[in-house]
Amino acid sequence: MAGLLPARALRFVHLPHRVPYTIGLELQQALVARRVAALQRATPAQPAPNEDLLLLLEHRPVFTAGRRETDEATLGAEGERLRAYGADYVPTQRGGQTTYHGPGQLVGYPIVDLNAQNIRTRAFVDRIQSFLRNLVHELGVPTIESEHTGLFTSPTSKIASIGLQLQHRVTMHGFALNVEDAVKPWFNHIVACGLADVRATTLESERRERDVRPRLTVRDVIDLAVPKFGDAMERPMVHLEQEGPVWDIVADAMRRMDEDMARRESGEIS
Repeated sequence: MAGLLPARALRFVHLPHRVPYTIGLELQQALVARRVAALQRATPAQPAPNEDLLLLLEHRPVFTAGRRETDEATLGAEGERLRAYGADYVPTQRGGQTTYHGPGQLVGYPIVDLNAQNIRTRAFVDRIQSFLRNLVHELGVPTIESEHTGLFTSPTSKIASIGLQLQHRVTMHGFALNVEDAVKPWFNHIVACGLADVRATTLESERRERDVRPRLTVRDVIDLAVPKFGDAMERPMVHLEQEGPVWDIVADAMRRMDEDMARRESGEIS
């Protein structure tokens, strides 16, 4: 039960579907809204409950624009161009510029109250970057230091991205780690994160170059990622229990994913 969890526990849940970006975004927004409302009601005698949560998932193919990109005409034309390749296109309020999410990529969305953890935004980003670095190193892939946010295996090869948005010091959006080579062709359609000389690489490609076996899937990586994330955050990781208001929000999103999948399989939507 939630009341028996360690005070600093960070729950996690793996969404087994390929999540449409808009459903994933609305899930984050609902979780953040709940957290913010609880914080606004909190008093010193009755603080807000710890409902920090890490969402782990793969998206359906989608290109997303960051909040730096504001020209509506450009966004409209770019959206039309990218949708023609068979992906969704969604402007967002996260940090950074245009990037891609899709099958073969591990996406993590931490919904975390930074004030309760007494951590600054930059330090939280640094911890995510440290988590990604340690995870990739554990899987046999070296990285380099870069002036850019994210994780690089060479000055021109990027394997992971980070982009956050905060509402009342509660985080949303997060990180994306390229695991399988299926993601690489999609990045050829954009200047990812505004870095013209940088190309996407993957754990699969980097491990193959070093003859590291076996081939990994996103599901394989999740099993190692969860404890590594906890190490970086200095918090115990526990599965989200399948009861209570937070689970109800997640379960409603999964129901909508099932409905979306059924509509696609029936040909009602493409």
